[in-house]
Amino acid sequence: MNTISRPNFIIASIIALFLAILLLPYTAGAQSNECGFGETLELNVVDETVRCLQVYLNESGFTVATEGPGSAGNETNKYGSLTKAAVIKWQVAKEVLPATGNFGPKSRAAYLLDLVEKLETMKADTVVEEAEEVAVVAVAPVQPAPLVAGVSSVAKSEAQKDVERTVGDAMKVILDTYELLEDMREDDPEEVAEIEEDMRDTLEDLFSIIESYLDGDFKEAETLAIETLDDATDSFEDAGGESEESETEDELEDIEDLYEDVLELFEEAEDRDADTGDAEDLIDEAEDLLSDARDSFEDRIYRQAKSDALDAEELLEEAQDEIDLVSDDDAEKFVADIWDDLSDAEDEVDEAKDDGDDVEEAEDLLSKAERRLKKADIAIDEEEFEEAMEYAEEAEDLIDDAYDELDSSKDDDDDEDEEEKEEAEDAYEDAKDELEDAWDEVYEAEDDGKSTRDAENLLNEAEDELDEAEEALDDNDYDDVLDLVEEVEDLIDEALDEL
Repeated sequence: MNTISRPNFIIASIIALFLAILLLPYTAGAQSNECGFGETLELNVVDETVRCLQVYLNESGFTVATEGPGSAGNETNKYGSLTKAAVIKWQVAKEVLPATGNFGPKSRAAYLLDLVEKLETMKADTVVEEAEEVAVVAVAPVQPAPLVAGVSSVAKSEAQKDVERTVGDAMKVILDTYELLEDMREDDPEEVAEIEEDMRDTLEDLFSIIESYLDGDFKEAETLAIETLDDATDSFEDAGGESEESETEDELEDIEDLYEDVLELFEEAEDRDADTGDAEDLIDEAEDLLSDARDSFEDRIYRQAKSDALDAEELLEEAQDEIDLVSDDDAEKFVADIWDDLSDAEDEVDEAKDDGDDVEEAEDLLSKAERRLKKADIAIDEEEFEEAMEYAEEAEDLIDDAYDELDSSKDDDDDEDEEEKEEAEDAYEDAKDELEDAWDEVYEAEDDGKSTRDAENLLNEAEDELDEAEEALDDNDYDDVLDLVEEVEDLIDEALDEL
């Protein structure tokens, strides 16, 4: 086997060896299902590792088939649709996403981690059974079982557990790194080659850890395991990944910065005798959680560290809400913004005044707002920031009232305009009807043989005036419409007199 081009086989071999050494006292006589997966398994692949995969799935509760080929005891070497369906269910349960049904690098990593969990569970059950047996037959104090080649026959020391946990973390990072390398192999083969060289050194270091472990030098094994995990993490980040350690540390530092900011805000509020509510208790609780988070981080228990840090963040945000403090920057900015609002409102009032609107009430309101803002400026100079905010808020309300007054005035003007429009339209329509009636009378008189020339001339003038009235109506010049309509009516009257 080419160990350089097939890194997953190296990893699988190391894991198998390490597990066999560490857990042998607890797995003697137990059926093992350690499959040497190397290549990705997918639909229509025929290989003996498929049979091993089917056995694993059936034993783990993800049944390939209830009877016939693929069922327990009748596993096959063909990766068919039933195997794919079982793998998808398994992937969803193990959070190997997206669950495609192909058994690739992510699935192999999850499989190895699952194997570790099962062997650990088996170990724990065995320890409990042995302890119960000892309790039943014990008639005298029993000396602890001696360590043989660094391994206890009953239970493990904390040092042993630390080694196993750190090596397990390193294994997971290594598998994740190789998966990232597959994605970048085509685009950057030189970088991949360099990272793979570092990864080979990391894999070799794992053998040194096992050697120290077997010699019973757990302290040395843990030191080497931590170094190996750090090297594996560096390679993982070189391949473009973000390690759980790096992600957790960034988040922890951000929340510690938030703690410092909230603490500073609390101390400032106390100096000013501002209301702080339950902020002090919340900050103390957050400090304890951050201390626990930092301890968990140092112990490489990153999930617990992140959980404690996020809980601390919630408490700090609650503490912020409890503190009723206005800073000088907040007050100055708010007052300056209201001054800008006042200037905009004054411009609006000036425009409305130019349009002939009644703006007297709005002007009075803005004058009051200006006086409030001047008081706010004085309060800021005297560092009475809460008082400055109150004056500015009062000014803001007065400005809003001024806008309302303008809108009300405009609404009244709009109502008047609407009435004038209706009056002009009615007058225009009436004049139009009268003109049509007058023409009818002229035509009748003409049929009777009467002279209608003067009347026709007058009605033609009336039509011209009515056309001008229509244009004035379109231009919203309602007074002009009424004047023109009056002239039209006079011309009609003269024309009818001529008849």
